Amino acid sequence: MPGPKGRPAGLDAFKALVVLAWIALLIGSRPQPPGPTVDAAVDPSGIVTLSGTAPPGRPVLVTVTAAGGAVLEREARADDAGRWLAALPLAPGPYAVRAAIGPKASVPLHFVVPEPARLAPLVIDSPPSPAAGSLTLSGRAEPGRGLRVFLDGRPLDLRPPLVSGDDGRWSLRLEVGAGGHTVQVAYADAPQRISDPLLLEVRGAATATPFRPAAPRGRAYVVQEGDWLSKLAETFLGDPGRYPEIRAATNAKAAVDDAFTPIADEGRIRPGDRIWIPAP
Repeated sequence: MPGPKGRPAGLDAFKALVVLAWIALLIGSRPQPPGPTVDAAVDPSGIVTLSGTAPPGRPVLVTVTAAGGAVLEREARADDAGRWLAALPLAPGPYAVRAAIGPKASVPLHFVVPEPARLAPLVIDSPPSPAAGSLTLSGRAEPGRGLRVFLDGRPLDLRPPLVSGDDGRWSLRLEVGAGGHTVQVAYADAPQRISDPLLLEVRGAATATPFRPAAPRGRAYVVQEGDWLSKLAETFLGDPGRYPEIRAATNAKAAVDDAFTPIADEGRIRPGDRIWIPAP
């Protein structure tokens, strides 16, 4: 049947299809916003900090699936910088988490909340008098475990890593500058288990003796409702996994100043606690 003005109807239908195809092509060629990403950091108290990226201002649906099939959901919103943050208290066990914005979802991330560590206490022996700032540390730990050393509240990058022997003994030689220092040792795979601070003063080529050291660099902070260690590490240090540094720095400060609240092995902090945030 001819169309208007004698044109075949099939020609008009063909033109309509061409127009629709061009519209679909234009829509498909527009840049699409990126999908969300997700990461997880396990706090020693059992709170898991979930974080990631998403288009600024967009709501993100965070879904956590336990090994038994139980599902927990939490909604977060990306800030102006495209970062989002959420937290869930989780029991020990394996989990998978993904973040979604509508039909766009991240690749599932698998993580494990470990059982509370049952480890031997960490002990630092009082060192002999060092020469010219050269300090030999030794102590006891669970046999065959990797250890992290904190000097003045900051972790040392040791090469090779420090590992306790079959008898649980360990030793380490450090070069430290003159002045006051605090030293602590933690398990590498259970950073919430950390030794009491060893307080030292190094005087040039003289000796190391117990002393009340100057505060490590950083700032005081009063814990607010809704705070937890890995959240504060994300906020002030840029990495939720650096929460042991806050605990070590706070305990070093509390050892010489009663105004600060020590953070116990389980890593719990409470509103009103005065803690020390080390410099980034």
